[in-house]
Amino acid sequence: MRLPLLPHTLAPRRLERLCRFVAVALGFLQAWGRRHHSDDGVAYMGADGIAYLDIGDAYWRGDWTAAVNAMWSPFYSWLTGLALRLFQPSPYQEFTVVRLLNFALYLLSLAAFVFFLRELERFRETRMNHDAPADSGADSGVLPRRAWLVFAYALFVWTSLSMNRVARTSPDVLVSALVFVASALLLRVRMRRAGWLTFALFGLTLGVGYLTKTFMFPLAFVFLSAGLFAYGDARRALPRVALALVVFLSVSAPFVVALSRAKGRLTIGDTGRLNYAWHVNGTTPFIHWQGEPAGGSNSGTPTHPTRKLFDSPALYEFGSPVAGAYPPWYDPTYWYEGVRARPSLRRQLKAVAQNALLAYQFLFYRFFPGALVAALFILFYVGRRRAREVARDAARYGFLLAPALVASACYLLIHFEQRYFAPFVVVAGMSLFAAVRLPRTPEAQRLTTALVIVTLVTFALSLGYYSARDLYSSVRDLAPGQGARVDVQWQVAEELRQRGLRPGEPVASIGNTMFHAWPRLARVRVVAEISARPTGGDVEKFWAGDAALKAQVVETFARTGARVIVAEGIPAWTSGADGWQRIGATHFYVYVLARP
Repeated sequence: MRLPLLPHTLAPRRLERLCRFVAVALGFLQAWGRRHHSDDGVAYMGADGIAYLDIGDAYWRGDWTAAVNAMWSPFYSWLTGLALRLFQPSPYQEFTVVRLLNFALYLLSLAAFVFFLRELERFRETRMNHDAPADSGADSGVLPRRAWLVFAYALFVWTSLSMNRVARTSPDVLVSALVFVASALLLRVRMRRAGWLTFALFGLTLGVGYLTKTFMFPLAFVFLSAGLFAYGDARRALPRVALALVVFLSVSAPFVVALSRAKGRLTIGDTGRLNYAWHVNGTTPFIHWQGEPAGGSNSGTPTHPTRKLFDSPALYEFGSPVAGAYPPWYDPTYWYEGVRARPSLRRQLKAVAQNALLAYQFLFYRFFPGALVAALFILFYVGRRRAREVARDAARYGFLLAPALVASACYLLIHFEQRYFAPFVVVAGMSLFAAVRLPRTPEAQRLTTALVIVTLVTFALSLGYYSARDLYSSVRDLAPGQGARVDVQWQVAEELRQRGLRPGEPVASIGNTMFHAWPRLARVRVVAEISARPTGGDVEKFWAGDAALKAQVVETFARTGARVIVAEGIPAWTSGADGWQRIGATHFYVYVLARP
């Protein structure tokens, strides 16, 4: 007896509708479930998200000097700023609005993926029909469509919700959508279904990609080269690819010009240079670089670093000239001006080894990616084709694999983060599934069905816990006494408002302020801090100090113009905490500074 809801019993059209429904439902659940008081609630907004929101505000109020930024690309900030301007939520609700914006971008990514998948299916069928007469493919066929759909949508949903995360306030979901569209247009180019308009759209997609993420600028030339070779006829392809290039440069040029004028040098953005210095050269990462290591001889000399006002514990001031709730991360490229990204074979090999290990652990220490890799291996093995034939089948998708592999290689050279790889894993993975050739036998059909079931089980195991947590968080937030009143970050912001701090007023901080949302929620500016970064131990030094040391530090904070100091926790072993007042039931404390 067959169960009516197993994938191999559903009509392909019904199965695809079911897959889309699951994709939409799980995406919405993640966006909504992590909006406030889940474990990843307000605090999950993260340092990058706060910077994007602050920059979006600057763009929409017309503060171009503050808005143009060599670290954070503008397009996502334009969207967040527009959403907040249209809906005008309260500070507490604005994170919900932004996460719903991310859900809308996720729907866009899903639509782009469907576009890519359809073009890939069309190309797969075209190649199969073309090869059948001259190949042993007469008794073999492509992956059955039901299995194809399950593998495709499971891969898309898993990468979007586990590698990327809809709830993350970043442009990565939008980058995925643009990569899918660019890959779909490449498929049209390969099938000679691309007119001049398609090439213009290709260039436009790549241009918007650069405005969304700096890395898409160099990757655009890989896509354009892939388009040139995919077309096949170089003489006819050149003018079409040239049109795509002109459109790409036309979209990119205004921001490149604005950025270059702001920096006083030609640049498309400094994100790559900074990440290379941080993750390969070993330069003090993220905040408060003072020329380390080796006194600046290796990493460069800072032109205008954050100002160190106290040595032990290290106290930094940064009230001007950079804007934002937390200036050190609003524009790290300003504070790191003068840093050198120096090639070093030893350090480069070390970085590649570390990143490769992280990639290996990611691939084989999780249920779902390991199951998909195993499924691909088994399918190619069952196809009973020689290694040379399998390589030839995969090579037919080389124009799609090339951008994905180049992007992945570049990230592995510098820094591994799952979200960077998400769209390229989908494109590369589905290209390989498209290359599968299976014998038309009952045994192959049964094996394919078994692999589909295993894939669905591992998919459920990988996402089930997190989806259940999001559902629980959504329901819990509706209960009396939940929501804003128990949200730690919101309570800190409310405390500052009740003490009369107005938007834009300066405050100081002790703790890991870079990852806190309360400055944004309270609309204040952190202008000085004793940070848990970059070296650690300075917060403990402050609390372990005697009364005289604490008095000196507090006086130094007062000279920065800060109204209050907000501290993340006071150790039980400290010798004294006079003047510090606990904020509600949180682990945060506030100290009111005397006016200098």
